[in-house]
Amino acid sequence: MDEKTAVEELQFIRKVIDETRQSVVYNGKDYIFWGIIVIIGMMSTYILVINEIYFKYTYIWLVLISIGWAYSLYNSKKQKSKFPSTFAGKLIGYVWGVSGIAMTIIGFIGTYSGAVTPMGISPIACIIMGGAYFLTGKLCEAKWMSYLSYGWWIGGTALLFIKSVESFLIMSLLMLFFQTIPGIIIYRKYKKEIAVKS
Repeated sequence: MDEKTAVEELQFIRKVIDETRQSVVYNGKDYIFWGIIVIIGMMSTYILVINEIYFKYTYIWLVLISIGWAYSLYNSKKQKSKFPSTFAGKLIGYVWGVSGIAMTIIGFIGTYSGAVTPMGISPIACIIMGGAYFLTGKLCEAKWMSYLSYGWWIGGTALLFIKSVESFLIMSLLMLFFQTIPGIIIYRKYKKEIAVKS
């Protein structure tokens, strides 16, 4: 590899990193929306269980997760129409898309087959989320996002041992502090950058 090729490759990597930072900012609404959706699901399930109102809770989650996917697809399409599609944006989309598909399969097919217990969904989801945040943070050179992964992994590990109804409350708190609030931070940063550019 000659010096010119090495310089060109470094420039390409820098361009990808810069584009990735922008892509994460644009996706702030998805973080917020999914955080709220899961908190609603967790709190609804918690309230129904403690009040001994039993029925197929899967229906609640089927509606909520369907709404979440519909919004993500809509938001992705909207962002593509406003901002040019970048290689970096696709990378971030792949990370979260694959994570979302994995969690959806585990949550619905895993429990339906009996391979995953309902109480096992949250800890597995936390561990997957930790991986997604870690990769996103590294791709964007955003240390604070990578650090969120440790919160998810610690929370997921703790939930592996908590099999009581309180696990729904803990998962709600994890979604609030490690998903919804970071989404709000990302969205505010995005709004500031848009204001500066305009």
